[in-house]
Amino acid sequence: MLAYILIISLSYFLGNISNSYLISRFIFNKDIRHLGSKNPGTTNAIRTLGKKAGILTFIGDFLKGTISVILSILIANKMGVDISLAKYIALVASVCGHNWPVLLKFKGGKGVATTYGAMAAISPLMCITCAIFFSVVALVTRYVSVASILSICLFPVLMYITEDFSGVWICMILSIIIIYRHKANLLRLWKGEENSIDSKKKL
Repeated sequence: MLAYILIISLSYFLGNISNSYLISRFIFNKDIRHLGSKNPGTTNAIRTLGKKAGILTFIGDFLKGTISVILSILIANKMGVDISLAKYIALVASVCGHNWPVLLKFKGGKGVATTYGAMAAISPLMCITCAIFFSVVALVTRYVSVASILSICLFPVLMYITEDFSGVWICMILSIIIIYRHKANLLRLWKGEENSIDSKKKL
């Protein structure tokens, strides 16, 4: 039990590190939470701070998930607990830390990059497959939000198909969390107001 508490704590607080917030504060002397869509994620960073800031944000958020899972494996090995369970606990805890960071008054991002980072450490092939699917959907629909939701929802589907049942339910719950975090995007899509990849308009 102590091992899982440690994994949850470390992963959650790693998730709290808001790269877009740090970049906007210390490089641009701004607060991304007051810019564009006010979401401290990759898409808003690209649209309000530029591509370089967006790329750095994505890399940082991705690494949070990866490092969380790697640490969970080390802790699980050291303390003799189930490694598979530890990895998925780290996945959810890091995403929750990113989405609801106590350090930013629980106002965080949507968790897509952090999910990909964690899944890269859990199953690289599955992560690559979903990333390719993301790219195809984004190119076809021209909406990053649609590609994000569908590609994350593909994770539990792939796990079921490949009979990797250890994380199916956890990734299903994670998919619901991602969909919930995109509720504003879904509402804009319904109204025909969502910005596409081609749009120059700030969110």
